[in-house]
Amino acid sequence: MKNYKYIIFIDDDLASNYYHEYILRDTDWVEETSSFLSPQKALKYFQGIEAGSGDKIPDILFVDINMPQMNGFEFIEAYSKLNLPEQALIIVMSTTINPNDSKRCEDDPHIFEFLNKPLTLEYLKQLKNKRSLKETLKPDSTFRQ
Repeated sequence: MKNYKYIIFIDDDLASNYYHEYILRDTDWVEETSSFLSPQKALKYFQGIEAGSGDKIPDILFVDINMPQMNGFEFIEAYSKLNLPEQALIIVMSTTINPNDSKRCEDDPHIFEFLNKPLTLEYLKQLKNKRSLKETLKPDSTFRQ
């Protein structure tokens, strides 16, 4: 049995998305993955769900920080304002070495965790061994307790 049904990657780097989906393909971690190269297109996807499109809400969103036109933080801010039936767990991934980015992730109640790219099987094992990620949800749909 898979741990999660659906995971979405939001990253403007096609190679990163391909790699991350590839390493998950043959694991027991997730049934289905997809990716968006544009945070604007991802936001439209979620706005469609808000409007009743019937599309799936992912269990986890992996979001890159540095993207053109709309960065990961701007996406997360817009996403968190949507009236969705449930919220995905947000994990920010980046190659950034800017300590302000990781601090901003720690301070944002909508972000579960900051992860340096690339996503690895070791990280997935650690994440899998943590208590149920969904248990971290507060009643107001944020992820910090």
